[in-house]
Amino acid sequence: MSDVMKQVVQEVLQGNKTIISSKVDRRDRPSGNVALNDIKRPNYQKLKQEQRLSGLKKPGASIAGHKKPRGQSPLNTLSDKHFNEDSISRLRSISLAQGKVSRKSGVPRQGDQRENKSAKIVGHTRNGGCVWFFPNLPQELMGSFHRPLNRAAVGAVRMPECLPSYLFLVNEIIRDNQDIKFYISWERDGDGPFIAEFYDDDVDRLERVMNEIYQKLNRRSLKHFETFTAISPSPWLTKQLNISLSVDAIAILEGVPYYTSIVLMDSLLKNFENTGLDYEIAEKYLLLKGNYHVISELVTELKKEAGRLTSADKMTI
Repeated sequence: MSDVMKQVVQEVLQGNKTIISSKVDRRDRPSGNVALNDIKRPNYQKLKQEQRLSGLKKPGASIAGHKKPRGQSPLNTLSDKHFNEDSISRLRSISLAQGKVSRKSGVPRQGDQRENKSAKIVGHTRNGGCVWFFPNLPQELMGSFHRPLNRAAVGAVRMPECLPSYLFLVNEIIRDNQDIKFYISWERDGDGPFIAEFYDDDVDRLERVMNEIYQKLNRRSLKHFETFTAISPSPWLTKQLNISLSVDAIAILEGVPYYTSIVLMDSLLKNFENTGLDYEIAEKYLLLKGNYHVISELVTELKKEAGRLTSADKMTI
């Protein structure tokens, strides 16, 4: 082997020793990659999780790693588990509360305004009468009336005395409202009170009818006397007035004493002959029966004469 080759081999051998010694001594020497190891890589997954959880914490909760000064009370922070359980409990309690709202609460549900109407006194008349309205009564209260029908509303009238004009009023109501059922207590010659009850499924209609009844009764109580006429009276009305024959029309004069009615009839019979007039003098009214045209003319004269007699009585007093 030439000298050149020997020299190369020796250098190689010496280089291997250097390499081996370098590996052995590397533990005692700082590595060439120390700067790379000191770089901290952020854990993005952990940061995202902390950001999400931080939104659930109460305002004022302490930041992790921040030391509170001494003497300051710790904040009432909730763990994730407690927070989730508390939130679910609150949602559950709200749901249960909404499901248990009573229908008897002071705020009516939308669309229940008609169902929540209450019974009321429509009004008192000046002569001691009264009108009531009972909408949507419970079933146990329907037995308090004379006809416990399964109706949505009931109206009631009570007047201190029985007068035939009340019959005219009832006859008008049932003629114009065929679906309304009724009950009356009326004595032809009695001094007992007049009672009427009306039953209807249409709450709004019956309320309107009861208001009209009150207005008519109250206006009637202001007058000293009044006349009422019915053309082709119904069989029900003629039966109540004890009229057996079919008549074209009937009329009554109400509010004059019994003997004053005799005075009035004396004037009519002397001034109107051959009229075919039929009449009846009762304690509290004067009843005329016959032809409609004759009745209409006689009623006009009766009102004039009754007004004259009433004025004369006042002047005498």
